[in-house]
Amino acid sequence: MLYKHLMMKVYSIGASSLWSMIKKQIKPAVILFLLLTILVGIVYPLVVTGIAQVIFPTQANGDLIVHDGNVVGSSLIGQPFSSPEYFWGRLSATSPIPYNAEASGGSNLGPQNPALISEVHARIDDLHAVDPNNTQLIPVDLVTSSGSGLDPDISPAAAYYQVPRVARVRNLSENDVSALVAANTENPLLGLFGEPAVNVLNLNLALDDLNAHTTTAPKEAVPLNQHTNTMFGITINDWVFLVLIGVILALLLVPMGEFMFRIYTGKQTFLSPVFIPLEGWLLKVCGAGSDTEMDWKEFTVAMMVFSVIGIAFVFILQEVQQYLPLNPLAAGPVSWDLSLNTAVSFATNTNWQFYVPETTISYLTQMMGLAVQNFMSAAVGMAVLVAFIYGFSRRSTLTIGNFWVLLLRGIWILLPISFVIALVLVSQGTPQTFGGPVTVPILNPVNDSNGNLVTTQSLSLGPAASQIAIKMLGTNGGGFFNANSAHPYENPTWLSNLIEIIAILLIPISLCFMFGKMIGSVKKGMAVLIAMTILFLPLLGLGIYSEMGGNPAFTPLGIDQTPSHLQPGGNMEGKEVRFGIVPSAAFSVITTVTSCGAVNSMHDSFMPLGGLVQIFDIQLGEIVYGGVGSGLYCMLVFIIIAMFIAGLMVGRTPELYGKKIEPYEMKLSTIHILIPIFLILIGTAIAVSITAGTSAVFNPGPHGFSEILYAFSSVSQNNGSAFAGLSSNLFYNISTAICMFIGRYAIAIITLALAGAFVKKKIVPASEGTLQDHRPLFIIWVIGTILIIGALSFLPALSLGPIVEFLIQLGRSVIHV
Repeated sequence: MLYKHLMMKVYSIGASSLWSMIKKQIKPAVILFLLLTILVGIVYPLVVTGIAQVIFPTQANGDLIVHDGNVVGSSLIGQPFSSPEYFWGRLSATSPIPYNAEASGGSNLGPQNPALISEVHARIDDLHAVDPNNTQLIPVDLVTSSGSGLDPDISPAAAYYQVPRVARVRNLSENDVSALVAANTENPLLGLFGEPAVNVLNLNLALDDLNAHTTTAPKEAVPLNQHTNTMFGITINDWVFLVLIGVILALLLVPMGEFMFRIYTGKQTFLSPVFIPLEGWLLKVCGAGSDTEMDWKEFTVAMMVFSVIGIAFVFILQEVQQYLPLNPLAAGPVSWDLSLNTAVSFATNTNWQFYVPETTISYLTQMMGLAVQNFMSAAVGMAVLVAFIYGFSRRSTLTIGNFWVLLLRGIWILLPISFVIALVLVSQGTPQTFGGPVTVPILNPVNDSNGNLVTTQSLSLGPAASQIAIKMLGTNGGGFFNANSAHPYENPTWLSNLIEIIAILLIPISLCFMFGKMIGSVKKGMAVLIAMTILFLPLLGLGIYSEMGGNPAFTPLGIDQTPSHLQPGGNMEGKEVRFGIVPSAAFSVITTVTSCGAVNSMHDSFMPLGGLVQIFDIQLGEIVYGGVGSGLYCMLVFIIIAMFIAGLMVGRTPELYGKKIEPYEMKLSTIHILIPIFLILIGTAIAVSITAGTSAVFNPGPHGFSEILYAFSSVSQNNGSAFAGLSSNLFYNISTAICMFIGRYAIAIITLALAGAFVKKKIVPASEGTLQDHRPLFIIWVIGTILIIGALSFLPALSLGPIVEFLIQLGRSVIHV
């Protein structure tokens, strides 16, 4: 019935009237798109690059190591070591050689995959072969693959484990070699911030110097075995990290929310002298007057015309990049299906990536195509949210704002903050250069998969920091490098990791404060934020718990997975030493409760409960805290449903924020939450039923099913992260593009239709029977509604994937005992 009603609405507009609206928006859409592309796709990265090259020239150009007057590598990119006289680093799954810096990535092996156990066995055999008398437990990071394949570090425990072998082979004293390890150990800042780590390349360079007698052994004290202080199994350092996230966000919540409120309502801010004149000029040039308001249909047409232009531009840019500048690796045209998938992905704020950016995409495409869409898609999401808020805050009118004005004001929020974040990332080691890859010698040459000796390593660089800043702030998530935020250049240190987490959460949580301000009651906005947080904390706890326990399959193999002051322990497959377990697990939960698909570890290699949390986070609708704009407007739709049910239970007309909820709004809200459910379940069902779907699966059994379920959950909810073992093919490129497009724009259009329905209504005062929309009962009711809908919709599918995988793991653990 509602479908027929909506179709009648469309027919009532008339084809000629609809075309008239489209033609009216084409000129402002084209002109504004081109001007903003110049601003955020050319001017912004150029300015960031100029400042970075002056202030942080070493970091901006790859943090290269100069040894004896020669460049010998990067302090952030690991190298392969397999000779017994050198300390070995992490396992690397890159091809055709380990530590291939032109194609970063993890193994993506599930925790029960026989191939993972086989690789771990092989590394154990190699370690025992070169050091047969070493009977110590082997630190877990020494036998597992990193998420990037380029991890430059090992834990101090992994380094000390190798001391007897290195000392014996080089005819050095163990005390001297141990002191060398201690001297090259980077300890946590102030003893609290970060993980202890040993840079393997620096350590081996120092070892060569010591062996060549060009330097003397340092007088460093070797750390003694000591008790590791933990609370609930988590180290104090990790607690400090988690608490620091909460404190920083609490401090930024009000000023950021107030800043956005003032930007969107046209009030004065410290940036007004720059942005107000620029906004006026842009609107004048494109012919979109700031005083012209739109109803929901005009707003929708403007949004769709602008978005389609963005999709077309990114698609064409990928097809012709071989003829354009800033293409140091001479990347050719991208296949049409992959190009379409990528264009839709970035325009929809999904940033699903079925390609290796280091070799597939030119710098120009990254800047003017992908980075521009990171700004545009985030600004579109926030514009839709503000229009929805107008639906509640305004009364008895037809208009919900001007799309072009709200789009620009979203850019004014994103651009200055991205600029600051970009420079902070450069200071930590993220590159920001237009120079091409840098070739460095490998200290310990290695054979490739064809048996050819490889003596050099090519370090992929580029204008990365400017793009990474907006990918995090706009909850986009698409990586400049293939390994995303696990890549040492994208996320070099514990501080950059903290900054990226803050960037992901900053706008989504602050929008709740802004929402409260705009509807005239901050406490109502805070009630929504509290509901989100109550949902978030148990998910965070379960995600961390699942990874802290390690992989039971490793226990009988003589592998040490216990957290200590010398190693992170836990399930280190697919994770970086510089982050360890808790920051990696926390990042994974945060990036899946928002619509940010960035990852600092490989989700495919998480334990079953960790994977369950990630998938369920996304399937809930990414409303905790959700993407910029989209998270809050989807949360408000759940609240509409919860309030409607509550009203029916007490036998009165339900209302929310002073607006009555009637059958039309309820039907729209129901379709709103059903669309992604259908996309996820139907997409998964089709994929597991055809060869094109199952042939792309990397892991066997229920974990392989989880890869498919995760993929359709991610694209349908516009997240973009993945169980990345799933391969690209024509079926997935097209099917996921369709899901991304519908999952973004159908939801946004229905949200705007709801805004158009609510804005016409009068605001009625609350009565005695009204469920107060800021009290604890309201918060509990909303949370219960969300969980019931999520559980009923997805529990059967989850039972076929991560739940049964967990039960299998549990059974095997009992057998091992």
